[in-house]
Amino acid sequence: MLKVFPAALGGACVVLSLLTSVAIADDGLTFTVMRNGDEIGTHEIEITSRGDRMEVEIETEVAVKLAFITVYNFDHEGHEVWQGGRLVSYESRTDDDGTEKSLRARAAGDHLAVDGSAAKRNAPASVIPGSLWNQATVAQSKLMNSLDGSEMAIAVADLGDEDVVAGGKSLRARHYSLTGDLQREVWYDSAGRLVKVRFSGSDGSDIQYLLK
Repeated sequence: MLKVFPAALGGACVVLSLLTSVAIADDGLTFTVMRNGDEIGTHEIEITSRGDRMEVEIETEVAVKLAFITVYNFDHEGHEVWQGGRLVSYESRTDDDGTEKSLRARAAGDHLAVDGSAAKRNAPASVIPGSLWNQATVAQSKLMNSLDGSEMAIAVADLGDEDVVAGGKSLRARHYSLTGDLQREVWYDSAGRLVKVRFSGSDGSDIQYLLK
């Protein structure tokens, strides 16, 4: 069976400073998901801020078809709540081509209590999910898998500024490479906004999230 997506998708002061730089007004990002140059779905991020509280809704819908037959589907919904730069609540539900995954996490004192389909554990209070919209991601060495709650160790390389096409126009963005348990290339503009994602599917296909 065709398998396209691999399993998911610093301190609190670093998180807070980068969160503050990302658009604290209501914002929305819509990406076209491409596979080997063909459109296969969408990835949407909605950010709502009220004072130091931020809520993030994430929805991904992907369907790979061959001769009009769906051979792979991926549906994901995530909800993040941030307070004062700290992740205080996270919930997600995922259908990875028939495999159901879920995650619930809540702030509990000096840690985040994680209850996911792959792990039940206590994570550091400064943990960041691997949802990528937050530029603080590139300051981390570990992320929380946003599908099942498992811990992902990563290494980040800063590849410098590049010109990318996003939102129908060319803009300057910072390019980073994530390797380890999560392998992604990500680009953020000068405002800290995620504008592009690229990675290889488990079948070797080229997957890109391109900002509309």
